[in-house]
Amino acid sequence: MINTRERLLSFLDNEVSDALSYHLTNSGTVIRNGEEYESIKASNDGVILHTKSGKRFKADCLLFANGRTGNTDKLNLSAIGLKADGRGQVKVDENYRTAIDNIYAVGDVIGYPSLASAAYDQGRIAANYIVSGEVQSKLIADIPTGIYTIPEISSVGKTEQELTAAKIPYEVGKAQFKHLARAQIANSTIGGLKLLFHPDTKEILGIHCFGTAASEIVHIGQAIMQQQGPANTVEYFVNTTFNYPTMAEAYRVAALNGLNRLF
Repeated sequence: MINTRERLLSFLDNEVSDALSYHLTNSGTVIRNGEEYESIKASNDGVILHTKSGKRFKADCLLFANGRTGNTDKLNLSAIGLKADGRGQVKVDENYRTAIDNIYAVGDVIGYPSLASAAYDQGRIAANYIVSGEVQSKLIADIPTGIYTIPEISSVGKTEQELTAAKIPYEVGKAQFKHLARAQIANSTIGGLKLLFHPDTKEILGIHCFGTAASEIVHIGQAIMQQQGPANTVEYFVNTTFNYPTMAEAYRVAALNGLNRLF
């Protein structure tokens, strides 16, 4: 795997990114970060990739991933006065209306966050605005991401790096799946859950999950993060009784772990 950046999925929390790299490497994947493609030579028995650093890699085939673009190139947008950028994306306002009053756009064709889950909500908001001329809801700020690698990854909210850069104090609570009865029963002991919360208010600032069913588990914490005021605190997970044995119990373990760090 040749990666142009210094780490895999650099938008993730560094600890999660490192865990993914470790497990991919442990499964036999060779990862080269900070490399750029220079040329490719094909032959009857495979391909050889040359990088700008002078390295050469031989393989049966090459899969080149260059990000995603909006499928707008065949829509003849210029005929109605719309113009897409180099990624095939069009600009929209807060109600997803383009520069043409009666044309709206949602999903990958408008760029970030380029998630199917967000596109569903964008379409609903745009449709409500078209029908009524106003909308009561907006796309939430903290949109969860699900990455279906093996092991699975999901997160919502801020990473440790983002909080540090913004000079926001935080504490960390962790739960390792290998310590949960349900994970032991299911033989899904790889990974864990990390909670980031403010040491004074106990407000949850970020949730990062790595392992089986991570994209499902993250929604529990997301629901609490969306609450206002005292309802959004890490103490909720300590004061709530979870079914036993479940993977959701990781929240109680992580919350206790984090609160025990406070002084």
